[in-house]
Amino acid sequence: MQDSSHTIRSDATGTRDVASATLANLAGGAERYAISRAMRSALWIWPSFTALDVYMCFVAFPGAPFRLFIVYRILIELLFVVFYRATLRETADARRLFPWLVVCFSAAAFTVSLMAIHLGGIVSPYMHGISLIALVWAALVPTHWRRGLATFVLVGLAFPIVMGVGAAVSPAARAEWMGRRELIDFASNYVFVVSSCTLGVILSHLVWNAQQQARKVGSYQLEELLGRGGMGEVWRARHYLLARRAAIKLIRPEKLGGDVTARRVVLTRFEREAQATALLRSPHTIHLYDFGISDIGAFYYVMELLVGRDMESLVREFGAQPAERVLYLLEQVCESLSEAHATGLVHRDIKPSNIHVCRVGLHYDFVKVLDFGLAKDRRPDSINETLAAIDHATGTPAYMAPEIILGEADVDRRADIYALGCVAYYLLTGELVFEAETSMKTMVRHVKDVPVPPSQRTELSVPAALDDLILKCLEKDRTKRPQDAQEILQMARKIRRDGAWEQEQARAWWERHLPELCPPN
Repeated sequence: MQDSSHTIRSDATGTRDVASATLANLAGGAERYAISRAMRSALWIWPSFTALDVYMCFVAFPGAPFRLFIVYRILIELLFVVFYRATLRETADARRLFPWLVVCFSAAAFTVSLMAIHLGGIVSPYMHGISLIALVWAALVPTHWRRGLATFVLVGLAFPIVMGVGAAVSPAARAEWMGRRELIDFASNYVFVVSSCTLGVILSHLVWNAQQQARKVGSYQLEELLGRGGMGEVWRARHYLLARRAAIKLIRPEKLGGDVTARRVVLTRFEREAQATALLRSPHTIHLYDFGISDIGAFYYVMELLVGRDMESLVREFGAQPAERVLYLLEQVCESLSEAHATGLVHRDIKPSNIHVCRVGLHYDFVKVLDFGLAKDRRPDSINETLAAIDHATGTPAYMAPEIILGEADVDRRADIYALGCVAYYLLTGELVFEAETSMKTMVRHVKDVPVPPSQRTELSVPAALDDLILKCLEKDRTKRPQDAQEILQMARKIRRDGAWEQEQARAWWERHLPELCPPN
């Protein structure tokens, strides 16, 4: 899964929230999304029964107050709209939203019961509207039976409660309860309401239980969907015995489609990413805990859960970064890439969203490099020759080296050097090296255009030596670039002044800008 469009955030407990530009509503968690989906469906289902109101008021029961029914429909619809809008807020807590969902469905049941007063009383056919509400809940709101029972009790009792109150205040309504025929009809119809509510409890629980089983991956329980790409998903998860939080990346079998070649590319890349990451031991490379196939046939690997920001969201949220901090972060990225290059791996997708600035224990501004899904293994026994004919995804246009764009076969570690120059450029300026209307035009500019020095595109001070280092990384001719990450590391250390940005400055920045991610004093 490529995360080029994702902004990654974390809280102090290790929760990483990945907010996609196109799937922002998923960031609030799977339960909030389910509640939002239920309300969105209710917004369409509830007014659609106005057509039935027309028939009942003008054909079956000509004396029924149709205008009052319209008022009922509008009031409940407004309640649904207000609540639905609340579910769209990313900060909304699903635990607080759930009781209001119960209120909405219960209000609908009581309103249908009020309508039934004018449509036959205790023998009204509108009693079956209660059954529909119960079944709609079962279909849209999977939940444990203990949690859902209260809702079905309220919905199921709505009709007798309303009719009972009506009998208490109206002699005519009270008379209906005295008729043997009416009571038999009421009991015969109400059996279906009770049955629907009972079935609703069971179905809702069964769907919930199936979801829980689907969320078991190896020794981990999936807790919250953090991000979703074309083929894969990233979940926050918890180890059953160790209570350790982790991030799980998985590909569900139904997402692979039927094309054999496409399936082979996706699964091979996924396995290659896991294996490539597992080979690396640098503290600045994401740690891999496990890899395998779940009980439902989903391919997955488990990695550490990060507390912090990816570089893309860091710049987007806080703007261009000072040169000394950029150098401090750049050195750590180089340490990760140096090991990868030494083992024969070329990352090929270095970009800000694949580099995280984290807090690890009491260490701030700790860099983690991840997503080796496009890594190219240059060792003699690698599988890249097999993949070459079928794997066409080779990076992100804004960070792609000219030799990759031109389709040169012998892509090596110097492609990562070019991308790293683009990343440093972005951190310093808050801008891409080259921008254009389309991805193709962006790639053409990377091949042909000469980059403007970063010092000319930012108001912050950029040392001339850092300007030169970045421009060397962005050379079109790869023989003129630094030849590996170790070379950049040495150059960056010479440029960075001692004490200009160390743990003291990093901790102060985090305490000022991200205090919620800092440990309590």
